[in-house]
Amino acid sequence: MRETRSQAFTARWLWPGPGRPRENWQVTLRDGRVSAVGPRRLGQPAQDLGEGLLLPGLVNAHCHLELAGLAGLLPPDGDFVGWVQRLVRLRPSQDPAQAARQTADAASRMARCGVALVADITNTGLARQALFAAGLHAISLFEALGPSNCQPPPPQLTWQDGRLAAQGVAAHAPYSVPGPRIAALKALAGGQAFSIHMAESIAEMELFAGDGPQGRRLAEFLFGRGADVAGLGLLARRPLAHLRALGVLDRRTLLVHGAQLSPDEAHELAADGPSLCLCPRSNLGLTRTMAPAPLLLAAGVNLCLGTDSPASTPDLNLWNEMKALAEHYPGLAPDAILEMATGGGARALGLDQRFGRLAEGMHAPLCFVPLDSRPELKHVLEAVVLAAGPAAARAIGNEKIS
Repeated sequence: MRETRSQAFTARWLWPGPGRPRENWQVTLRDGRVSAVGPRRLGQPAQDLGEGLLLPGLVNAHCHLELAGLAGLLPPDGDFVGWVQRLVRLRPSQDPAQAARQTADAASRMARCGVALVADITNTGLARQALFAAGLHAISLFEALGPSNCQPPPPQLTWQDGRLAAQGVAAHAPYSVPGPRIAALKALAGGQAFSIHMAESIAEMELFAGDGPQGRRLAEFLFGRGADVAGLGLLARRPLAHLRALGVLDRRTLLVHGAQLSPDEAHELAADGPSLCLCPRSNLGLTRTMAPAPLLLAAGVNLCLGTDSPASTPDLNLWNEMKALAEHYPGLAPDAILEMATGGGARALGLDQRFGRLAEGMHAPLCFVPLDSRPELKHVLEAVVLAAGPAAARAIGNEKIS
């Protein structure tokens, strides 16, 4: 019979989820799950983390961990099609042993900065062991390409030693996977999360519109890979409208990027129900823009955050994504940004009853951000998002990392 383990943590500030931070609260973990959260009780043993903010473990809703071996080799320069061409050339040249080491190191570093749950896009499943070894909960989304390549296995929610080690279904993009196959993949996903990149670049938008130099470059690249645009079965002149016509948009669909969405599409997306994952630094590097987050939030779209690929962003630290988003949209409330990185990601993956908040039954690990200064209550979240989080956030309750 396994021994029950209980741990209690307190800090100057605690952020259980949307709203203001609570002062001098504590959270108790029992066998890796939250058993209690509330004001600190005098005389009850708890590890005092000190001046800083204790919050739920982060959710990285979009990552390509198996590309860790390409880190630093493909710095984005705003040319999306050119970057994809370089990626395709370089990826087969990865040394398997070195790539495995880099993948394990990237997973460990992601865990150390306070991530609890990762949605990892994969063609091979090779990163699953690295994620588990780093103490991360993970759903490996097997990504289909083209008319028939990389057929995903059926989705499966599996728990191993108290950690989620699940598999799910993804399609690469509406410009690279034929419409009928996208619909079939969505059906395969059933009630689980289904992920697809959408409206990432000007090239994609021009390809759908049937006009423009970047669209022609993308079409030529696809043709060189054996894919004919005529075979995609496009049903509209915008990617979002195409996916709507395919009947694949609902609350279990996770759209990724959306950097080219129009203001009108923000309201359409809210009505359709899917979540949207922003990858701020990758979007800015590859396309020099990102999705209109303030409009999308105002419309009621569930937004979440991802780091995207180690080949397109400097690191897999979700705090740096929050900072980039805050700097790009300075009017966004820090509370909203933190919610995107926690509860928003959990909802997008259909796992909000297990992750994304500090409440009874939620899973560890948690995240703690030390604060060198002593900001007023109204400035705590701002200090965490813009400075302290990227610099010093760490995991709490992840026994796989020291």
